[in-house]
Amino acid sequence: MGTENGRLKGKAALITGAGSGVGGAMTKLFALQGAKVAAIARREEGLKRWHNVENVLPIQADITKLEDINRMVDEAESHFGKLDILCNVAGIHDLLYPLDETTDELWDRVINTDLKAPFQICRKVIQGMMKQGSGVILNFGSIASVRGLHGPSYGAAKAGLIGMTLSIAVAYASKGIRCNLINSGGVNTQITEHSGGEVHPRGLKLFMDITGKLPVTWNCDPEDVAPTALFLCSDESKHINGAVVAVDGGMSAC
Repeated sequence: MGTENGRLKGKAALITGAGSGVGGAMTKLFALQGAKVAAIARREEGLKRWHNVENVLPIQADITKLEDINRMVDEAESHFGKLDILCNVAGIHDLLYPLDETTDELWDRVINTDLKAPFQICRKVIQGMMKQGSGVILNFGSIASVRGLHGPSYGAAKAGLIGMTLSIAVAYASKGIRCNLINSGGVNTQITEHSGGEVHPRGLKLFMDITGKLPVTWNCDPEDVAPTALFLCSDESKHINGAVVAVDGGMSAC
């Protein structure tokens, strides 16, 4: 995969959720812009697109398992010699289950995937970033962190990502490390299909009642999100740290 403009030339990145959706779009764009990318996905099927693609190292890993996290980061750092960029994109949905029907198992599954895993990945990757004195971390959040149109587990996980992002941004700025977050609106992906069940009808009705009244176009394609991620991970945004950037078509303004 040849480079177009080389905005990430010389950079090495690790992107979770790279098998499809936003993570896949980011992997493609980052590689086109000169980065060497460790593309992380839980399913081997999602990694097939990256086999024999220049600048992309496909790695199968389950980010809810600490041993997989350690292995994938070690493999990427060994292969590239460093990691300059970490993008925590992988996540699952709560399928709009309201509080009274949110089981402990559902809560744990969402929190472990959408909050605990990014925490553990950041903790692992930041060790190398501190040694080299530079690095960029980008977390992928959601409108659910600031609006109550999803279930409590997803909202809590995404709100937690904001708190973690701000903490990292402040604590490691002196080490040359930046940390920002994209707060996404609706993106046309298969996240609900990959989340282990059917959408809750009562939760879906509430969601559609709210979003149906919004005067903005709140959903987009993964390729519409990737350019903002590219900017936030490039040296062009070197003075942006601790930012929560809404990529939601104006959804959070309503």
